Amino acid sequence: MNTATDKTADAILRVLGHVDPPEDLYSVSGSRLYDQVTANDLTELPEILTAARKTAGPILELAAGSGRITRPLLALGRPLTAVDSSPEMLALLKVKVASKAFNPRGASVELMEADMASFELDGGYGCVVLGASSITLLDPKGRRDLFRKVRGCLAPGGQFLLTVLNADSHQAHDDDGGTSVAAFGEDSFLITTESRDPANGARHVTMIHVSFGEGGTYRSSAYSSDIAFVSNSLIEEEIKTEGLTILERRPVRIATQTPGLNDVELWVCAA
Repeated sequence: MNTATDKTADAILRVLGHVDPPEDLYSVSGSRLYDQVTANDLTELPEILTAARKTAGPILELAAGSGRITRPLLALGRPLTAVDSSPEMLALLKVKVASKAFNPRGASVELMEADMASFELDGGYGCVVLGASSITLLDPKGRRDLFRKVRGCLAPGGQFLLTVLNADSHQAHDDDGGTSVAAFGEDSFLITTESRDPANGARHVTMIHVSFGEGGTYRSSAYSSDIAFVSNSLIEEEIKTEGLTILERRPVRIATQTPGLNDVELWVCAA
């Protein structure tokens, strides 16, 4: 990892008096924070919905998390299977899908706890969605396994909708990662730091949540996640190797100033 940026995250935690190491971002409390952070993020939703409307049949959403992309997909009124490896995320999503506000058309929803690279499902899906550039959570073998699984799940004429971050362009703009601070509600703020190691194809993200109480007191919590830093040309090669074809690439409008998120594309793929 880039030691200078890692030292920045460590220094922030020391100043805050936070002595425990960061938890996994997908832990119980980390999942709740992630759900809050992404609740109003509209990035990629218009592009995914436009493409999904051109497909027919059941929808499979991989790495569904707490449902940021699930909610607009359910508005299509089609049966949906949501897969995620985090039981905490799925618990949040289960509560949501039972509400009319989240699932206004009462679409059929199946929740499955499984890794997106090793799930077991029959075929017949007209649309498979993997958003939030979640492909970066997988190593090379995991990516190839996922593409093979997706190919087997697609119905004839079905499409795979995948959002990817252009790592090559990203690296050209900022090799060192960075730190951002943003207000998070009325009495808290969120610090996000990112370190990058392009030589080893890795990024490390730390999120530090600081909330204030009475009399100037405060409490902090910290979460981290490791993400692959992989070029689009490599992902394209892996997709083709596993029998999928990229039909179209569409630029994604960035709806938030999320650190480390720029030059995102939606790829429309088919078997």
